[in-house]
Amino acid sequence: MKVLMINGSPRINGNTTIALNEMLKVFEKEGVDAEVVQIGNKDIRGCIACGSC
Repeated sequence: MKVLMINGSPRINGNTTIALNEMLKVFEKEGVDAEVVQIGNKDIRGCIACGSC
């Protein structure tokens, strides 16, 4: 099993990060492949149907 945890908070060292890192420790201790991805500081926009992808 692989677990992907997505952090949408703009606060890089906030409570969400702390909670996700604690979960990451538990998953890794149990042998589960896990990763935390920080997207709260990214400029993510919706599709505008430009066709470039």
